[in-house]
Amino acid sequence: MEIIFDGHHSEEEVCESIASIVKLFRERYQIDQFREMHLSMTLVDDSGEDVELVDSQTNEPYRIFEVYRDREACEFKKTASVSHLKPRLKLVVDNTPKNR
Repeated sequence: MEIIFDGHHSEEEVCESIASIVKLFRERYQIDQFREMHLSMTLVDDSGEDVELVDSQTNEPYRIFEVYRDREACEFKKTASVSHLKPRLKLVVDNTPKNR
């Protein structure tokens, strides 16, 4: 399934929209888990210009920003805190270079 958000959206609008969709799936269709989610977005700064995140070591723009759940509660170097999630759930961001 592909979900498309048309136009520009603030951080708050994105969070609310995604939460509303998940709630709809759970309440109306009894969907309680999701697998293999892909979110494609264009980042925009406060002046309306498109932004790319660039790796400081390679000067290459990030094309993939991988996020996965920390199931063992281990400490990792790069984490993204998400305040609305239960404290036991920690999202871990791994942007280390992969062997090609």
